[in-house]
Amino acid sequence: LALAAGCLAGRRVAQAATGLTTAPELLLRASDGLPVLAAPATARATWVDFWASWCAPCKLAFPWMNQMHERHAAGGLRIVAINLDKREADAQRFLQQVPALFALAFDPEAATAKAMQVQTMPSSFLMTPDRRIVLTHRGFRLQDRAALELQIRTALGS
Repeated sequence: LALAAGCLAGRRVAQAATGLTTAPELLLRASDGLPVLAAPATARATWVDFWASWCAPCKLAFPWMNQMHERHAAGGLRIVAINLDKREADAQRFLQQVPALFALAFDPEAATAKAMQVQTMPSSFLMTPDRRIVLTHRGFRLQDRAALELQIRTALGS
């Protein structure tokens, strides 16, 4: 997987940038025991975030994802953050500094990132239960939080 050097401070991109409008089947299981893209009855919307321990914007995104989990999990939002570090110990050090309240998955071979055409860290995808991608977001900036939450609320129908 060739990722752009360093992390992006943040920029939104349309689905056309990756060519994906529907997520492929992702067989990886998350820490909650479910596949990353669980059965439609499990969530009304899923936020899948690709991250790595060396990514500074990822450290900003985790507290926001914790807030989104606390605010919207009861309304049907499922968040799964997929770590791409080669060594899980690196990810665990990151998580000691920035804990996650949401589901995690570890993919040191980056098979899921390749399937989703991830090129930068972090990269996030908001998906409907039928795996349709309604938002692709690369990077993370604090000023994007309100717009991203609006997209989540819209996907949840709230």
